[in-house]
Amino acid sequence: MPKITLRPAIAADLPYVVGEPLPYRIRAITALADDRVIGMGGIAFPPGGPAIAFVQLAPSREESDGREPDSAAGIPEAKRYPVAFHRAGLTAMKMIRASGAAKVIATADAVSAAAVRWLKRLGFEPAERQPIAGRILFEWTNERQP
Repeated sequence: MPKITLRPAIAADLPYVVGEPLPYRIRAITALADDRVIGMGGIAFPPGGPAIAFVQLAPSREESDGREPDSAAGIPEAKRYPVAFHRAGLTAMKMIRASGAAKVIATADAVSAAAVRWLKRLGFEPAERQPIAGRILFEWTNERQP
């Protein structure tokens, strides 16, 4: 079983989880399985808009050594480590609180009960207005802001 570690994200991590240049600044942590990037999450700061909490998982990797892929093939590797995944979420929330952002938004797939539960557990609340079909919009408000 690989060792899962978390560390601050660096620019070299981006190609593993995002296939294009980022349109704005982010602060993120990277999850590694041994030395492989399996996911990234944190906070994005689009100009003129609210901050956005995000999680981006690396696509699943097929076994490349000739062995049969395990039964979890096709599932992003990060989802195979739910405790580490939640620990990463808690670390990202510390980063979000420290960012000073007054409000942070996040979305979850409307059919993913686990994603909805997780965002609520991290302190996000469903927004009053739900403008995105198939997604649930969540908000987190910094209680320390005036």
